[in-house]
Amino acid sequence: MIPFDLSSILLLIFAIALVITTISIIRSSSLLKTIILISTSSILITLWYLTMDAPDVAMTEAALGASLSTIVFLSFARRTDDILDDVSWKKKILSLFICIPFAIATIYSITDLIPYGSYNEALQDHISKYYIQNTATEIGIPSFVAAILASYRGYDTLGETTVILTGALAVMLILTQKGGKNAK
Repeated sequence: MIPFDLSSILLLIFAIALVITTISIIRSSSLLKTIILISTSSILITLWYLTMDAPDVAMTEAALGASLSTIVFLSFARRTDDILDDVSWKKKILSLFICIPFAIATIYSITDLIPYGSYNEALQDHISKYYIQNTATEIGIPSFVAAILASYRGYDTLGETTVILTGALAVMLILTQKGGKNAK
């Protein structure tokens, strides 16, 4: 009997939905539809991160990918004419050939990742033991999560916060600008 693993099933569903959304983005001929599909893919990626127990990364993806990026794209679409509807097939094919090496590199790099949920890997075992043994003495607080996010991964957390702040400021600046084709 095959064991029932809800997280693996959800990850597979999200992966299939993401592939379908990506194909829809490629085939889309409407700028507004493309923006909505890109936002949908960000929401699917957010759900993927939540399923993989990475709520901090999921919140960043939701804030930047699904929310702020969508606002920026919609603002861009509002301020431009329909110049993007007339993209030639040559440019589309060129874009495809530019994207293929990145897709291959991403797929290749996935093969080096440790299996999802594998706690017995040497990398996972070493760092987990280190945090458990040294958090109380090095950081002085009982919460492992707070210690990891605020101290051990402090620069990473600061970087994520800076990215969110920068994105929010950029959206505010774009939305408060005067001008564009619909300006009065």
